[in-house]
Amino acid sequence: MRQTIDHTLTPKLQLRLYLLTGLVLVPHVQHLPLVVSFFLFTTLGLRFISLRLPKLQPGRLLLFLLTAAGVVLIYNEHQTLMGKDAGVSLLSIMLVLKTLEVRRRRDLYVTIFIAYFVIVTQFLFDNSFLLLIYLLALLVGHTSLLLEINRVSPSRNFFEPYRQTFWITLQALPIAIILFILFPRLGHPLWHFGHDGSAQTGLSERVEPGTISQLIQSSAVAFRVTFKHEPPPPEQRYWRGLVLWDTDGVSWYTDKNNPVPFLSSSIMPTGKPVEYEVLLEPHRKTWLYALDLPAVAPSKSKLSSDFLLHLREPVTRPKQYDGLSFTRHLTSPPTEALRQRALRLGEGITERQRNLVSTWRAASSSDKDMVERALQHFYEREFVYTLNPPRYLKNPVDQFLFEGREGFCEHYATAFTQLMRLAGIPSRMVIGYQGGEHNDLGDYYTIRQYDAHAWSEVWLEGEGWKRVDPTAAVAPERVRSAIQPNFGSVGEPALFRIDSDSLIGSGLRQISMLLDNSSLRWRRWVLGFGQEEQYGLMRGLGLGFLPTGQWGFLLIGLVGLVLALIGVRLVLQGRVKQEQVQVLYQVFCRRMAAIGHPRHAHEGPLDYSVRVCRERPDLANPVRLITKLYIRLRYGEHKTKNNQAAFADQVRRFHPGRS
Repeated sequence: MRQTIDHTLTPKLQLRLYLLTGLVLVPHVQHLPLVVSFFLFTTLGLRFISLRLPKLQPGRLLLFLLTAAGVVLIYNEHQTLMGKDAGVSLLSIMLVLKTLEVRRRRDLYVTIFIAYFVIVTQFLFDNSFLLLIYLLALLVGHTSLLLEINRVSPSRNFFEPYRQTFWITLQALPIAIILFILFPRLGHPLWHFGHDGSAQTGLSERVEPGTISQLIQSSAVAFRVTFKHEPPPPEQRYWRGLVLWDTDGVSWYTDKNNPVPFLSSSIMPTGKPVEYEVLLEPHRKTWLYALDLPAVAPSKSKLSSDFLLHLREPVTRPKQYDGLSFTRHLTSPPTEALRQRALRLGEGITERQRNLVSTWRAASSSDKDMVERALQHFYEREFVYTLNPPRYLKNPVDQFLFEGREGFCEHYATAFTQLMRLAGIPSRMVIGYQGGEHNDLGDYYTIRQYDAHAWSEVWLEGEGWKRVDPTAAVAPERVRSAIQPNFGSVGEPALFRIDSDSLIGSGLRQISMLLDNSSLRWRRWVLGFGQEEQYGLMRGLGLGFLPTGQWGFLLIGLVGLVLALIGVRLVLQGRVKQEQVQVLYQVFCRRMAAIGHPRHAHEGPLDYSVRVCRERPDLANPVRLITKLYIRLRYGEHKTKNNQAAFADQVRRFHPGRS
């Protein structure tokens, strides 16, 4: 038998519930398997249709079959019913299947509570500021449904339950802030538990032609930088990530069995230092990014002899640190072991590569002149800088140099570095980011994944390690403008973004900067609020003398104070209502009791009025009017000043005599 339908669940109320359910599931589409998403929205679509055609609402047998199909589907896709991905899929299917059996008020409660859990699971995959705003809107929407279903009479308008939910949320905000500041911080955010980092994008420790050109498909933020003084020009904004010393002729890497030692490598500045602050996004790697070249290692990091910043643990949460770098400098010579390492060649050296280098060497008077001739070669031979280079399968460097001549930054960097080693000049490959987009509202630079770049460093006697960017010889716009990620056909030249001066373009840019600025504040002050920041804030508030164990007493005391203030406010609100309406009605009841017609404990205002009118017909008119006004003011929604004044006037003029 089918359950009876609770007719207080109107079609409009159910429609709002199912629309909110669909909106809860939308962000999970990018995380769930495609077949699971299809199952979810097909089932939800069936529920929408059954609102117009109730006969299509499934019974117990069909619900059982759909549930079994959902479980089998999840197990087939995830090979388990446990874990983050399978658990989220299972919870999402539970939510959709529950909508199919919403017939009573209790079913609506359960559906909303499951939706709350699905909303929380979004933070297992993403914790961006925009997602937070979206999920808060869904939270308010579901809570407003709980308010609406428990009202005696429908709301006056569509927005009233949302307004009430908003004010309820505001009352909880002080307690949330206190808990956020004082509750002991965990080593990792709760939403990172079980996170495998598979969705993260970033530079890899091994680079071969085509690696970085695939990375620039992502517009995700890598890090943001705030300069404390005048920022360097675009052609000097190279953000150092990794130095790659070893090659097999195809890919470049640093052999983990032969790490670069943490020796003191001196830097002799020839220009002013650049001070800045970095907010690094989680990339689950053990290195930090710094303006080329860093002179000081931030807290809890080490500076290797090739000027890389290393951490002990991967970066799994937003990390903020200060940097000090020199864009103009001289460096001390490398050790003999590193020098020989910077000359080691991989496989794939061809005769035409040797002939090309020999030609340059014969016409050069120094290593520096040799470098200039190599750059001139890239400039004169009509090489093309493209985001969609052809695939060079046999010998990537040789095919790129002499056949295709079309490539991205890693093609130029790998080829140039190999040619310099072939010429006897110590060289190494560096990968990181270049440039960055300035945010006028927050006065900081945003470096995204499509700003990823590769360049070379060569050792020149008397100058030290010098940065050489062969890409700049072919496409100097690369170091002045951001890339427009538009791949086009194979070999098509890269386009560079030029800011639009149109009204629409300017408006969209302002909105984009505002959203990014808000995201920066969110990640810096909320997601980046860890144990160190918590201790620093407590010291700033003058509470650093308290041991961590006593923070709980402070937390309980402050939360209790807030709850007490809310309780006092509710009590005062109740007293105000009693003074305005109930006190006057009690005056009316006392005057009736004085003439022998007291109000009984079990009588409501309307029953009392009916009895008095029956016993004293001569008082019927004023008694009915006073009772009508009281019910309207006490229980109704017509609490106007005119009604309040009329009620007070009627009670003051009411002086009945005995019959």
